Amino acid sequence: MGLRIGIVGVNFLVMLGLAAWLGLEAFGRLAALWGTGLVVGTLVSVGGPVILLRVLTDGRGLRRADIFRVAVLYPAMLALVAWGFGALIWPALPWLAIMSVGFCVNLLGCLASIMRALGSVHLSMALRDAGPQVALGVAGLVLPEAGVAGILLLCALVMAGFATVGVLWAIPRMQGAQVLARRYRPYLSLSLWATSVTGMVVAQIDLIVGGAVISGEALGVYAVLRRVANLVALPVSVATWVSGPAVSAAKGAGDMAALARASAQGSQIAAWPGLALFGMAVLALPVLPYLFAQTVGAAPGLVLVVLLLGALGQVVLASSFTVATLCGLQRCALAARLLMTGLYLAWFAWWGAELTALTNALGYVGALSLGGFALWWAVWRKLGIDTSATVLWRGKEGQWRTS
Repeated sequence: MGLRIGIVGVNFLVMLGLAAWLGLEAFGRLAALWGTGLVVGTLVSVGGPVILLRVLTDGRGLRRADIFRVAVLYPAMLALVAWGFGALIWPALPWLAIMSVGFCVNLLGCLASIMRALGSVHLSMALRDAGPQVALGVAGLVLPEAGVAGILLLCALVMAGFATVGVLWAIPRMQGAQVLARRYRPYLSLSLWATSVTGMVVAQIDLIVGGAVISGEALGVYAVLRRVANLVALPVSVATWVSGPAVSAAKGAGDMAALARASAQGSQIAAWPGLALFGMAVLALPVLPYLFAQTVGAAPGLVLVVLLLGALGQVVLASSFTVATLCGLQRCALAARLLMTGLYLAWFAWWGAELTALTNALGYVGALSLGGFALWWAVWRKLGIDTSATVLWRGKEGQWRTS
């Protein structure tokens, strides 16, 4: 619990510190390019973090050379190709900085998956959930005058240092561990890769696409409010990290009752901290008008309320994507995220240049909520597992529908 609180605090302080240190307009540009880097990084990742978490925790393991390929070699090759295409198609963007950030964030994610498979819950969680944010905060603090591209390049360098420490931690612990296999096994999964990409697109689309028409200062304020709302949903990431191996193992053993309990465990980990953070964020609403005035085109409190409700919905449905991704329903997870993306893009097309921070938040939260409910329903129909937090409130934790 202490580590979870620490990760939440670090992310919150980094976000507020960067916004205050760089100014809202610069922070808005940084948030948009950071989101672009995360999306492109996931695109070149071949789904590495999710693939490694699944294949290294199912008891069969993976060869050392294959771990290197999926974590380093394939992403590096694709990043070089993407860098070339990006510079050719959209030369105005700092593609070197964007791809460096994307590659290094993915590398930290892969290392965290390996460390999690080796039994490290806390260190791996800190590396994955706090490492990139800490690196960004250090870069923004050291080189505020270097511009967004310079900050991103230094951020990538700091993350590379974190990755070096992670490698030094993992290598000696892999000897004799069950994560290593002697024989080749298929491990690449197009559906897992696509699910990872669409997941990151969904996580950043309102900042990248909406940021194309929202003014710089208003985008900076929206990015701050979005980060505040993200804190409420952060326990979802923690829940995935803690319950993921149990979900994968239960599915591999064909134990549906254990799978239901693992899903309920994830919901429990996300629900109570998420509700507490939601309450704390609500208490902060009265001070927002004094901090941001009317720079977002509507009362900032109203924008934050919409974003907080969307984050709360993610908390309630915390286990849905974990169960779907690790239990053979990757296509359902992919379809849900494509639905979210399509709904938001349709909303954006409807509003066009008239899109404001408030309508951006409404469209984004609506798309996430509808897609999340659709996936919950699909998992319930196909596996008989209720992946919502209502299993806790109904006193039926771990229930599995047998018919």
